[in-house]
Amino acid sequence: MPLLSGCTKGIDNLFSSDGVEIYLLKAYKTVENSQKIDQKSVVLKNSPVVKYSDILSYNSDNHTFKVSDRALDAIKNIDHSVFGVAFAVTANGRVVYTGYFWPSYSSASCNWVTIEPFMAEYTKELKVTLGYPGDWEGVEDRRNDERIISILSRDKKLIK
Repeated sequence: MPLLSGCTKGIDNLFSSDGVEIYLLKAYKTVENSQKIDQKSVVLKNSPVVKYSDILSYNSDNHTFKVSDRALDAIKNIDHSVFGVAFAVTANGRVVYTGYFWPSYSSASCNWVTIEPFMAEYTKELKVTLGYPGDWEGVEDRRNDERIISILSRDKKLIK
């Protein structure tokens, strides 16, 4: 008797099989009265906004991705909102953590992971923070998750 199997596009079966990438979210739910994204509810867009080839390096001390001009252009062209644009960081095709591209001109605060999208244009880096403005207590910190660090280390993209 043959064994049949099927594939569904979900959190554990994504479009890339290797590397660290950043995807915008097509759909997601938040937890209670917060901006915390329920990782089980995440649906990724079809292609990454930051491909693995766009990540030039990652500094694990200050949680900063140095990225290519192509990635910076892609981020700049997102329709940014003062309430953020949700993203997910993936490793080997699995969501590791979620957050928001949260512009510094926003007067709204965010109690979840953020990346300020417009400073990147000047610094050529995406700094991942635990909230906006400044770090918030209680935000899960998966920025240096073992899956991300091992991939970047393997490919000599990790700066300590």
